[in-house]
Amino acid sequence: MTGLRARVRAWWRARRATGRPLPAVGVETGRRLPGWTLRAAFPVAVLVLVAAAGARTTVLTELYAVLAVVLAVWAAVRPGPAPAHVALVAAALLLLGSVEAPFDPATLWLAPLGYVVTRLGWWAHHLSAVDQVELAALRRTLARDGLLVGAALVLGAAAWALAGHPVAWLVALGVVALAALAWTVVRAEDGGAR
Repeated sequence: MTGLRARVRAWWRARRATGRPLPAVGVETGRRLPGWTLRAAFPVAVLVLVAAAGARTTVLTELYAVLAVVLAVWAAVRPGPAPAHVALVAAALLLLGSVEAPFDPATLWLAPLGYVVTRLGWWAHHLSAVDQVELAALRRTLARDGLLVGAALVLGAAAWALAGHPVAWLVALGVVALAALAWTVVRAEDGGAR
């Protein structure tokens, strides 16, 4: 019985052994960005977002300054989506106390900063300080991110210019856009979208 096992093992090894060396594999990496830069940019962006939103309010300066610093420290210690989302909610709540409430046009130029905070939170969560990110990985979503930030800045600038002036056609356009959005969502929920 042991002779049979030895023959089977020898046959199996002979089948697997090719006698050829493994091919040489070369790996090249492009320019890289240290992970600590994205992790350092994240708390700075959180601080700027909350401070900019707080500057538009009538809330005590010390209150929103402390809130901004606490959120920035949290973002530095535990980077990730949680501090990013809490910073966005805190900025939105601070804007409710704005002198321009119920709708402050500053929200539209703060929206790109909120998007940057969210993206930096994602990157900071996935990187350690010693990791490196190839710039090609960052460029992969740069077109989409740039388009979103640019469109939000243009919309924010237009809203800032039109703030305080009645624009009936813009209200009608907003109603049509909301109706189209609602129709798309309802259609998708009904199973009509394929």
